[in-house]
Amino acid sequence: MKKNYTIAVCDILGFTNLVQENPLDTVIQTYLGRLRKSLHHAIHQNEFPNEVPSLQALQAQPEVGLAWFSDTILIYTREDTDHNLMALLSCLSWLLFETIHTVGTRMRCGVSYGEAFIDPENSIYVGKPLIEAYRLEEEQGWTGGALTIAATQRLPREAPAPWPQRGDWPLVLFEVPVKNNKALKTFAIDWTIGIHRPLKLVWSDTHDEPPKADREKSPDVCTKWQNTKLFHDSVCRTCKK
Repeated sequence: MKKNYTIAVCDILGFTNLVQENPLDTVIQTYLGRLRKSLHHAIHQNEFPNEVPSLQALQAQPEVGLAWFSDTILIYTREDTDHNLMALLSCLSWLLFETIHTVGTRMRCGVSYGEAFIDPENSIYVGKPLIEAYRLEEEQGWTGGALTIAATQRLPREAPAPWPQRGDWPLVLFEVPVKNNKALKTFAIDWTIGIHRPLKLVWSDTHDEPPKADREKSPDVCTKWQNTKLFHDSVCRTCKK
């Protein structure tokens, strides 16, 4: 149906290496199975599932729709209302929080708004907001999510207010890291608002920070990790207490 949607394009980071370095059954049953459980929890926001949910179960939610293409997940508002918009942003916040520590299922999201044609029954998803959301997702240099200008303009008046006046909207104004060591000042998805014990983001089980060998081998990955850690340390109210 052609109408206005808020659309999130979410990418599974490192998916190519994940597929190349692991048996296919491990990718599907372990990594993607865990991601589907987290995605179901984030969308429905009820008990964490014990069994891997089907795509039909993931899509059975009245406020947001979902489509999945390999390493790309599309999440969109079913109706152009503030209630549905909140459901979408809340879903992204939960999803990013639940996957932030899980190698193989970390996510990066771009969110945009505008007229699109979405026909789930025939798997047709076309429109300018999909392109804008995809481009912003690709541009970011971290694990996280951010809004385009169009998505920001769609927010209700109270959403962009600074904390604590902004209420429950999982957004924070931030200098989002993008390519070429630049930053884009826009609203980021605040995944740190999930209830948690004081959280220390560490590079690995053996190193708090990326060691020299990893910095030389994977400088881009190390930079994205450092940017993600900076976001958490800058905005997380739980860990600042």
